[in-house]
Amino acid sequence: MFCRSALVLSLALGLGCRAYGPAVGQTGDMRPTRGPELAREITLEVVAKHDPDTLVARDGSTCLVAPDVYASTRVGSLFRCRWVR
Repeated sequence: MFCRSALVLSLALGLGCRAYGPAVGQTGDMRPTRGPELAREITLEVVAKHDPDTLVARDGSTCLVAPDVYASTRVGSLFRCRWVR
């Protein structure tokens, strides 16, 4: 009786976890999407600025920012952004 109950409980938990997505630290199923995927944010050094809203990193990556952020960011500073190569 105990073994049967443990089996039913294990199956229920397994199906429940599968229904609500992967557990923390696991990856989900990889399915193609139609929309572009966002890059993760990384911190790079700003080596140039292009008016009116583009910051440029040493590797040529660019980051579009709001006008007030553009104005307050200095060349040579480190900036965290979703840089696009």
